Amino acid sequence: MAVTSAGYDTTSDTAFFAEITDVFRKHPEAAGKYALASLAVERELDVDYARQYGVSRIEGGRVITEFHDRDSDRPVIRARLCVKYELRGQELKCVHWMEAEE
Repeated sequence: MAVTSAGYDTTSDTAFFAEITDVFRKHPEAAGKYALASLAVERELDVDYARQYGVSRIEGGRVITEFHDRDSDRPVIRARLCVKYELRGQELKCVHWMEAEE
């Protein structure tokens, strides 16, 4: 699936980004640890976080991300850091994490 501008609504996106900017300004200590990310790459790869989860690792100066099926590939990770959250209902759920060094 190619990512196009058709998938973006500039009116609602502009309002959303304005509110997110306000949140970052209100919480500068947290703003230094987080960034807002687009899901354009995941959409290009047809990733469905409802069915899949992502695991990233650093290898030779690159970030390598693999996506796994939630039902058949249960994660076996001793320590992990959440890198992407998705709002599900009224809760933020971790849908993509990075393996953490112990």
